[in-house]
Order: sequence, then C-alpha cells, then structure tokens
Amino acid sequence: MRSWVHVPVAVPPVRLHARVPGMRPADFLAQHPRVPLALKSAAAASIAWLVVQPLNGVADRYPYYAPLGAVVAMGTTVVSSLRTSLQSVLALLLGAALGIGARLVPWPEVVALAVVVGLGTVLGGWWRIGAMASWVPISGLFILIIGRSDPDDYAAAYIGLTALGALVGVAVNAAIPSLPLTAARTSEVALLETLADQLDDLAEGLEQDPLLTPEQWEQRQHAIEPQTDRLREMVEETTEARRVNWRAHRWVDLADRHYAQARALQQLSFLVEDITWLVVEREHAGRRTVALGPTLRPAAATALRAMATALRSVDGPSADPAALRATDRAVEDLVHAIREVRLRTEDDLFAAGTIVTAVRRAVAALVPEELADELPTDG
Repeated sequence: MRSWVHVPVAVPPVRLHARVPGMRPADFLAQHPRVPLALKSAAAASIAWLVVQPLNGVADRYPYYAPLGAVVAMGTTVVSSLRTSLQSVLALLLGAALGIGARLVPWPEVVALAVVVGLGTVLGGWWRIGAMASWVPISGLFILIIGRSDPDDYAAAYIGLTALGALVGVAVNAAIPSLPLTAARTSEVALLETLADQLDDLAEGLEQDPLLTPEQWEQRQHAIEPQTDRLREMVEETTEARRVNWRAHRWVDLADRHYAQARALQQLSFLVEDITWLVVEREHAGRRTVALGPTLRPAAATALRAMATALRSVDGPSADPAALRATDRAVEDLVHAIREVRLRTEDDLFAAGTIVTAVRRAVAALVPEELADELPTDG
C-alpha cells in the first residue's frame, strides 16, 4: 500500500471553524461585502449630487438623476461598474429615441405608450444591454410622459446626468476597489462541509437494516449543485475583480491559490455527486439486484465516512494525517472485500469498484498534479 499521508494539499488555508469574536473591522467588512458596497454607493451618490449642484440649465431641474446614475453604476468590481454604466447609457439612448420618435407621430397617447413599451421591451433583449434591459421601455416612458413638454431637454438631462453619475460611481469604485477573497473562501468552506455531510449521510444510509427505500434515500440527498454554482460565481467575480484593480497585486498568490482550490472542489463535487447517484439509484429496497449487497455495504460505508472525515480535517496546508491514514485503510479494506466477493460470485461489482475509484480521485483532486503519482492508483 502506497503511503500518501504527508502529501501537502495545494490550497490556501481553509478554516472550517467559525471566526472567533473580536474580529478586526477589516475582517468584518471582508465577511460582509454588502457593507462596503453600501458605503461606496452612498459616497458615490453624495459626490454625484455635489458635482451636479453648480451646473445650470436642465441640471437645476433634474439633479437627482446624477446620484441615480452613481447608484446604478456601483458594482462589486470595477469592471462590472464600467460594464453596467455603458449598458445603462445605451439603454437610455434607445429609450430616448423611442420616446422622442413616438412624440413625432400624431397618434393617440395610449397608442404611443403601447408602442414605446412594446418596442422597448423587444430592444431590451439585445445582448449588449444585459441586465439593463428594463431601462429601455422605462426611459422611453419617462421621456414620453414626464418630458412631454420638452422631450429634447428632458432626454438630454436624463441621459447626461445619469451618465455623469455613473462616471462618479465608476471612479469611486476604482479608487476603492474590492477583491472578494473572503467571500470566495466562505463559499469553499460551505461546499466542503456540504460534500462531507453528503458522504456521511450515504454511509449512514448504507448501514441501515432493512435497506432504505428510494423515498428514504431522497431525504438524504444534499443540494450540492447550488453550492457549486455559488462557488463558481465567486471565482468568476474574484477573477474579474483582479482586472483594473490597483490593489490586486498584493493578493496575486492568494487569488491564484483560491482559483486552484475552487477548481479542485468543483471536480470533487462531481465525484461526490456521481457516488450519490450510484448509491441512491442502485442500492435501494426496490431493486431486485442491488449494486453492493450486504457483504460490501459495511466496507463502502466505512470508506465514505472516512472520506468525509478527511474532508472536514482540511485545515491549513494539509489534511489531518490520521484522517488520511484512515481513508487509505478504509479504501484498501473495500478493495479486499471486493476481491473476496469476486472469488465467490460472478455478480457485477462495478458499483463497488466505482466507489473505490471515486474516493481516491476525490482525494487526488485536492493535491497538485505534480504530486499525483504519490497517491494510490485507481486499481
């Protein structure tokens, strides 16, 4: 049996325990990203309001569009702020064109309203507008109804002041950029704990007598995919946050490690989902021929529970050596049980072999490729 107890895990420190009281303000803000976002939005709106005050003309009548643009433009990253700003201005221009154009045609106001809303909704589906799709019909309605007395001036104020506020929002975000590494780490820990819980529930289910029904297995399935999707979103957000971010160079190594950790956890999620599907679909009371049977179920349950313990033991640069040793022994015991059964029967033992392979690959997903040859083989 090849030893792999001392193989380091190539991930940043993952703390499964709760943060102790008395955290620093910076730690609190990192763990609650909506708070700094709210503070930056408030600051951007206030600055935009002050910037527009000295302006004359239509700015005197519609100064509130500047802070509106600042709030709309504020995002979690500088790139997202810039993207939202451009999309909002594009949506406003399309809506303004519809509103002004509808005023030029001598049809009843209700018809003009229907045309602006209908065409605006269609144009809002343009992929370049993205999340600002609803602004096309809304801006068209504003210009059609609120700016009916002077649509040209109103459109200029609406678009110009909103764009000005958006520039302020982008500037504030660029001056105080964020890098959501703590949020990404929180998602990693949550996913790791969910995977461990799933393996524990599968192990406990395999130990039940009589064997669980499909309905009982259904109650033991955890929602892994939403956790994986959340982690993927956080990784994408972190990657985007590194662009146009003057603070990003301070955390290049840490961000890279988070990216590697996230990829490993995604691969691990797929493996645990495969194990779950195999056990739930092929080892229940409703099947005439089960995948494991009473002889292999105890060894399989022990291997899954050992893997769950190993996942929970990840703390710092490596997993707990004792947990890794126990997982290694459990997998070898399952392999031995499979061999014993194979000598006495010709039954298909593919499911049991799949569990062995999946558990070993799950551990391998947490180590760098250059150390993969130090792990046990899949055979």
